[in-house]
Amino acid sequence: MNKLFVILCFLVFSLAISSTFSQEKSKVTISGISSGGFMANQMATIYSSEISGVGTVAGGFYYCAEDYLPKKVKQDANTIGTTNLFLFEPTAKMINDTLNPFIIFHGLNPQTWFRPQKGNPIYRSVAVCMGEPDKAQLELSYLKKNEEHHLVDPLFNLRNQKAYIFQGQSDSVLNSKMQNKLKEQYLAVGLKEENIQLEEGKGSHNFPTDRADGIDCSKEEVPYVSSCGVDVAGNILKHTVNSELLRGEFNRDHIYLVDQTQLLNISKPEEEWMQPSPSIAPYGYLYASEKCLQSPDSCQLHVALHGCKMSDSYQESFQTQYQNQVNSYKILSMRSKKDWRGLYNVLPTIEDKVNQYGLLKFVLDAGYINYAEANDLMILFPQTWITENNFPYNPKGCWDWFGWTDENYATKKGAETKWLMPFIRSVAENPKARILPVAPKFDLVEKNFPRK
Repeated sequence: MNKLFVILCFLVFSLAISSTFSQEKSKVTISGISSGGFMANQMATIYSSEISGVGTVAGGFYYCAEDYLPKKVKQDANTIGTTNLFLFEPTAKMINDTLNPFIIFHGLNPQTWFRPQKGNPIYRSVAVCMGEPDKAQLELSYLKKNEEHHLVDPLFNLRNQKAYIFQGQSDSVLNSKMQNKLKEQYLAVGLKEENIQLEEGKGSHNFPTDRADGIDCSKEEVPYVSSCGVDVAGNILKHTVNSELLRGEFNRDHIYLVDQTQLLNISKPEEEWMQPSPSIAPYGYLYASEKCLQSPDSCQLHVALHGCKMSDSYQESFQTQYQNQVNSYKILSMRSKKDWRGLYNVLPTIEDKVNQYGLLKFVLDAGYINYAEANDLMILFPQTWITENNFPYNPKGCWDWFGWTDENYATKKGAETKWLMPFIRSVAENPKARILPVAPKFDLVEKNFPRK
């Protein structure tokens, strides 16, 4: 009898362990750079029952931008409107640089010389969260209120979540103080300190790799994949997924376009593909081995979010045209040719933009997919899209961590969050159903972003 009891106890214990492992295996992990880092943390906070690990590169804490932008836009609707976006003031760095006779030897960065004034809708996101994050408050009361109203998952799920934080030592876009604020938020919502890894290393506002053919480690420019002698993608995966991951080669044939709309309007020309919403692209990318496609339950999904200016739809020269339009004519909106009847040859229209396939460059070179084959991982690369709807508040195709879509952006009702999580679930459950019969534009990536 005692022997039978022991055997039964062992079987129950084994089933419990197996069930726990299976549940953890089924959970996804997520990471991102810049706006994608903010968004990754936002998603991991909102959907903590489904996301077991999060990695950020130049990212920040949940709801840092609060509702400043959507509130300001509403306040200004009947007054001076978007002209408030022209409100800037000099920073202390501009004064220090101009008074420093040796600045020429260090290099000038005029982008750090001005910041938005308080009347500017982007004041909170740019001047505070990115420029002076030590002055930003952790709005835990807002998070708890969202929990009470079921707008985020129960916060107790966060206790066992793993978090990896990376900050480039020469980042001129995001103040390094944000990383300590992010760790502070993780601790405040219940993450165990041993589950948090904060690393500061080589890199600026870019995605560091140990490749030899990326952009210079000190550069902050498209395509933002840099040669810094550090494998950040591998570090993220090893901390959030499994510390024993193996690195290997990838197979280009296992990179797929995946439908982000479920509309499958793929018979039309690419410029006519439908979007699930004004800010989301018609397609993303997925790396999956044949084994993972046939048996997705045997593989774990990691979601990698790009940063601003890293969507396939971003074109640097078009952005320059838009900036010239703003500087010359003080016009912040963007038009489509079908809607535009005046100054046709002077101001750019959205059709003048040419896709550069920067996200595909990130897919190929960031380093995530080098861990897929040997470790039964699928890597999903969702993406945003730039249309006339992005202007003036999101012309660079950033993920919405600052409220440009609406004031619900940091909840399950957010325009992007309520689309992204169901999309992630569908890929995890049945990736084959999302694959589009169109090959990635490898030739254009090599043309637009030639290797050294």
